[in-house]
Amino acid sequence: MVQNSKPSPPPPAASESGPTDGWLVQQAVSGCSASFERLVERHTPRLLRYLQRRTGSRHDAEDLAQETWARAFRYLERCDVGRSFPAWLWTIAARLAVSRHRKQTLPLAVWGADVAAAGPDARMQLADAEERAGLWALAERVLKPAQREALWLFYVEEMSVKEVAQILSIGTISAKVLLHRARRRLGVALQGDSAALPVFSACAEGAEP
Repeated sequence: MVQNSKPSPPPPAASESGPTDGWLVQQAVSGCSASFERLVERHTPRLLRYLQRRTGSRHDAEDLAQETWARAFRYLERCDVGRSFPAWLWTIAARLAVSRHRKQTLPLAVWGADVAAAGPDARMQLADAEERAGLWALAERVLKPAQREALWLFYVEEMSVKEVAQILSIGTISAKVLLHRARRRLGVALQGDSAALPVFSACAEGAEP
């Protein structure tokens, strides 16, 4: 880690979660190790969840998370503070995971978070854990890896379409098409499931894009 004896300036006004990612990145680039550690603390839990889904292994996820942070620290000056830091970080993580030639999977055990956000955002909200497990088990069977990846990033990680596109290294329009086709294909597969289909359909109609 970078050592810095100089105290960092006070952060600008931010949300209840503390200084913004952009401000922490700027401070870390200037030599403030505490700011980088704050980024690590803030984003590691979600990063581990994402990598565990990608690899199917907690051990591999932890190993890749360490590699991801090491690479992020090395190239931190390249991070555009005007854009999403999580998307930049997830892009590094995704490329490291791909480089290991791991097969993309959707282990149900890693769905631990309560993915809920009602209203215009229409995040994928299911009635209970059984329905969530059933939906992603179906997604594992009927969707292509890229489609599952896009849905997971958008609904579970709550990434924007632009962030999904950045992580998957595709254009924004391509990301929208990918999400649309994934929702449509999964919706068709769900037609025989009278319990889960209404929930998914409501989300698909209102969700971006």
